[in-house]
Amino acid sequence: MEATLLKIDSIIEHYNSGAWVNVDNLRTLLRELSVCHYHLTSVNIEAYNNWNALIHNRKQGTSVASAKVIADAQVPELRMTRKILESVKNVVYSMQQELSIIKRD
Repeated sequence: MEATLLKIDSIIEHYNSGAWVNVDNLRTLLRELSVCHYHLTSVNIEAYNNWNALIHNRKQGTSVASAKVIADAQVPELRMTRKILESVKNVVYSMQQELSIIKRD
């Protein structure tokens, strides 16, 4: 997961700098970022399954609310990956819009 996060950061920094220069480079960045999004989604799904298992296997007498608090503490990557995926999705959308604008010109 760490390698994927570093790659995402690198791609976004490169995109933000404007150093991609041409449409082909922007397409490459978009493709790479989309693949990273996919890999991070896999991590998110696994984290969700682990989180859900903790809720489902809670101790007898434990409320669902307290089980969620415990699960949140034990599976912090669920929230982290969810937030990063949301941000990556916004950058992917921005890249797609930029390509669309370039295409029209």
